[in-house]
Amino acid sequence: MILENIKAPGDIKNLDIKSLAALCGEIREKILLSVSKNGGHLSSNLGSVELCVALHKVFDSPDDKFVFDVGHQSYAHKLLTGRQEGFEKLRSDGGVSGFTKRSESEHDPFGSGHSGNALSAAIGLAAAEKLSGGENFTVALIGDGGFTNGMTYEALNNCAGEELKLIIVLNDNEMAISRNVGTIDNIFNRMRLSRRYFRFKNNFVRHLTHLPLFGKPLMAAFRGIKNFFKHIVLRENFFETLGFDYFGSVDGNDIKKLIYIFEQAKKSQNVCVVHAYTKKGKGYRFAEDKPDSYHSVSRFNPEDGLIYNGVEKTFSHNAGESLLRLAEKHPKLCAVSAAMTAGTGLGRFAEKFPERFFDVGIAEEHAVTFCAGLCAGGYFGVFAVYSTFLQRCFDQLAEDVVMQSLPITLLIDRAGLVGDDGVTHHGIFDVSLLNSLPGVLIFSPDSLSELLPCIEKCLSHPTLSAVRYPKGRENDYPRGGFICGENLSYADYGNPEKVIITYGRLAAEAVSAARKHGGVRVIKLLRIKPVDFDALLPLTVGLPALFVEEGVLHGGIGEMVSSRLPGKILVRAISGTLPGHGSLKSLFKDLGLDADSIVELLNEM
Repeated sequence: MILENIKAPGDIKNLDIKSLAALCGEIREKILLSVSKNGGHLSSNLGSVELCVALHKVFDSPDDKFVFDVGHQSYAHKLLTGRQEGFEKLRSDGGVSGFTKRSESEHDPFGSGHSGNALSAAIGLAAAEKLSGGENFTVALIGDGGFTNGMTYEALNNCAGEELKLIIVLNDNEMAISRNVGTIDNIFNRMRLSRRYFRFKNNFVRHLTHLPLFGKPLMAAFRGIKNFFKHIVLRENFFETLGFDYFGSVDGNDIKKLIYIFEQAKKSQNVCVVHAYTKKGKGYRFAEDKPDSYHSVSRFNPEDGLIYNGVEKTFSHNAGESLLRLAEKHPKLCAVSAAMTAGTGLGRFAEKFPERFFDVGIAEEHAVTFCAGLCAGGYFGVFAVYSTFLQRCFDQLAEDVVMQSLPITLLIDRAGLVGDDGVTHHGIFDVSLLNSLPGVLIFSPDSLSELLPCIEKCLSHPTLSAVRYPKGRENDYPRGGFICGENLSYADYGNPEKVIITYGRLAAEAVSAARKHGGVRVIKLLRIKPVDFDALLPLTVGLPALFVEEGVLHGGIGEMVSSRLPGKILVRAISGTLPGHGSLKSLFKDLGLDADSIVELLNEM
């Protein structure tokens, strides 16, 4: 075994090509076994193994800095940088994060959980290196999906022509999470089809420059011919047009070729781009055949590829099915995704109504304003998005939707804690952000049966509306005792002397706590903005209240309710340190949101 002897990146420096290829195989096996046990991002990591190994062979981390665009493709990097032991518990309690994380290792100079930030961060790191008089390299590893994100182009606009020791590696696997879309992907397609040209160019230049006396004059003479043929073959190279030196495209799963290309890139006098095409899911046939299905997976059986998730019972799947049923009745209803078609349950909608389905790529800000444009044109724009990615869109929500009274609807997936994906993916800010906008309608259903009615109400709202729901399935707990109203419901456990108010998934913890404590009324809000105080106030009169919220404290619903309710009210929400990764059970306990912690709070009231 080679991998078990790799304690730091320097340990691979003396390995030959054959040993490096064997190391790549061992890394793939390690990733497959760990992800099958713990869940995680599989396809992208299997495809980028050789890239990570070649980078560590040619460069010297942590002096040379690697910045990953979306750190979920960094598993091989983690295994090469002293984190093999923690990798056994990847994304689990006590294990390493599924993303790059500055506090985890000196080999992670910048953390990343959202696409689009790598190049901006890398430019900053490279500029700091230059200001310090250093000579170390900064490498930004960006997937082709990351090039559908606008922030990447803002960064490109600010580094071409700069004297920075910066190398941009385009990991081109022809996919983001869902299949890539748009003009940029068409450009990359043309560049992929031009590999013969670039192979010829590199070989031609290498041989010509070795000719004594006549090499350089011939190079000058042939430059015009080269450009002529390049325009015929490729029309124009996107990166060279912007002023970058371009190396590629190279087989990103060929360790020998990668090492050669990276060594050549280090000799460049300009910021340069290395274009490597990789096979997403490489080495595991189930992931190769269905890379999007294995992009981010729960536990699965590596022998047969069977994923243990029961997708038909998840909130995501049922939200997509609800929207599909509504689209059958409403011919102007359109669904929008930001490269998360499968993740947000919109696959069947896309198949049945392709003309009314839009995947805009990793461009959430554009998605919101695009929906606003659809609404201004007389259609209903519904944007299904993970809560953590919605954070990017506040300006568009305020300026382009609310201020213009345009009725777009948000289906906010992964609302609340997400467990194993950790701090970068917890959906704990959406309520606070939306709560600050006037006129917004927000529902937070606790069960699958509530999804369709909530979406229907949102579609009739005159301005911004949202339905937010957690990752995975609905909680299984006794619901029969609840007295239901239009906007909230309640249940008494004994003669009520205290009140717990909550919404969404925490209702299960509240009910468990009430049953243990006794003498508690549990009030479950369905509509959380605006709160139905006409129904809420009579249920809380004369009773001390505890508001429990799976979101940030400041700007949340609990803080707002506490300012309106008379009498004593305590709010337990997320404040101070942001939660990390681990099981939901452990995270709830750490944050004081589990049933036992709620009982302790009730005892103190």
